[in-house]
Amino acid sequence: MPVTIVTLLMVAVQLSIFTSLRVSGVVIMIVWLWPLAMGLAGLTALALWSAVVAGVFFDTHAVTPFGLTAIVALALAYGASRLGKEGVGDLDSAAWWVTPLIAAAAGFVAPALFVGASFFTLNFSLWRDSLLTAMIVNAVAFFILARPMTRLARWVGNFGGSRR
Repeated sequence: MPVTIVTLLMVAVQLSIFTSLRVSGVVIMIVWLWPLAMGLAGLTALALWSAVVAGVFFDTHAVTPFGLTAIVALALAYGASRLGKEGVGDLDSAAWWVTPLIAAAAGFVAPALFVGASFFTLNFSLWRDSLLTAMIVNAVAFFILARPMTRLARWVGNFGGSRR
């Protein structure tokens, strides 16, 4: 229950703040970073759940193909949860830069996944802006926000009674 509430708050922050706050014309997608952070915290089931909730609720308010944001978030959450279960992105035992670097890689790949997957929905309007700019901006933002977001994810996951 706490994960669902925080995920819905993340969607609200995404829609009310980050969607209108653009860096070089690019929207920073914290609805992708949140499930990724949950995965890096080693909370696989909660990461996948937050990916679905964040993606579906974001897509109901955006002019994107319905479910596409959730699919990208699920891919990121699953990949990060595999690393999180192995302790690769652990905030306590790994070097300080490991979690931000993993998040930056995910932030770099996520826009490409999103635009590439839009081909299967026959929505070609997502190709109009600079994909490389979106990839770089999200990678930098994910790098900066990864550690605080993963700490929050770990705290929320533990608050709800889920342990690694």
